[in-house]
Amino acid sequence: MPTALCRVVLGLAAPAFAAAAKSGDEALLRLVADGVLRETTRRVVDRSTGQTFDDSRNLPLKAEISIESKFNAWFYQTWLLTDGVRRTGAYLQEPRAQQFGTENLAFIYRHLDYFERQYAAGIKAAPVGDGSLSPIGFHFRLTDLWHTGLAPLVVEAYTESRDPQYLPYLDRIAAYLAAAARLPDGTLHRARNRLMADDPYMVVPYLVRLYRLRGDSALLDQAVQQALGSRRVLFDSEKGLYRHAYDVARSAPLGHFWGRANGWMILTHVELLAALPADHPARESVRASFAAHAAGLRRHQDPAGGWHQLVDHPESWLETSSTGMFVYGLARGVNEGWLDRSFEADAVRGWTALRGKITPEGDVIDVCASTDVGDVAYYHNRPRLKGDLHGFGPFLLAAPEILRFGSLR
Repeated sequence: MPTALCRVVLGLAAPAFAAAAKSGDEALLRLVADGVLRETTRRVVDRSTGQTFDDSRNLPLKAEISIESKFNAWFYQTWLLTDGVRRTGAYLQEPRAQQFGTENLAFIYRHLDYFERQYAAGIKAAPVGDGSLSPIGFHFRLTDLWHTGLAPLVVEAYTESRDPQYLPYLDRIAAYLAAAARLPDGTLHRARNRLMADDPYMVVPYLVRLYRLRGDSALLDQAVQQALGSRRVLFDSEKGLYRHAYDVARSAPLGHFWGRANGWMILTHVELLAALPADHPARESVRASFAAHAAGLRRHQDPAGGWHQLVDHPESWLETSSTGMFVYGLARGVNEGWLDRSFEADAVRGWTALRGKITPEGDVIDVCASTDVGDVAYYHNRPRLKGDLHGFGPFLLAAPEILRFGSLR
């Protein structure tokens, strides 16, 4: 199948052969998407008893009561997943997938009173998935950029409905960003005097949707600043890659060229290029920044197609979430005309590797756990997770763009 897929995308196969390959890729996409939809229950659960509830109004306040499914937690990874599921739904014309974000948000707000009372009482709800983070807590607590969670989805919901229930959160996030730490040029950074390569992605999707709501071009300019300002301190032009972090106090780079750090930056540029008008004065700068990064990723791609945990360290393991992000960025860049068509072959080779990271049950393997800054050994030894939230969204973003290649021929 990998060789066949390359032939299909490069236009070297007969139509019947091309249809068979496309069908196989669509089947894999449906397998993963159906698994996410099937496991996205919209109930609260008492983890001490296993009992589930559709109505939380009369439940006692206790730490063991939480959401049942990891796929509707209030995390930035869930926004990434939402974007992937909905783009998959649009490609497959699958209404359940297209309504994924809307129904998840409705579920959270249906139980928001319980979660808010739980939070006000100082109770940290039981976690979902890996780690120990409360799955809803960041809706109420915004103390760092990565706490923004489903902010873009809230803006979309308010844009469509004008429902005042969303205003308290939108006011809270606006106040947080207005007071957040910034570099002198206005680029946001997080606590501990660090700017991380994921920081722009935590705010750019929110800012571009707020721009669509209000029509205020200053919001687009802020989004551009987050991308290009981060590039200024993180991008290594010789390697064509982004450092993981920047030490604001020392004005010095931190960490190494971590895969998912580069993934967040490619996604940030995709969000911007999709939103910037053709005559925006910064559009060409953003496109050139995107293209320079794409060229760097091409130079560091593994011969088998994927990308490594440390992108410039071929002895490090092949990591799934970053590979999915890069495949999506390169494929969409070609499809939208932001990159020349020579990148199509790189995207296809990446897709070939990405396919191998899906289990027969539709789960995703070899996803790096959440990662701080460290030495080379630290990155090499990060946990390789199965079923982690970071893995599903990139795959579901990448697959429809790869499948579009055939439809655009």
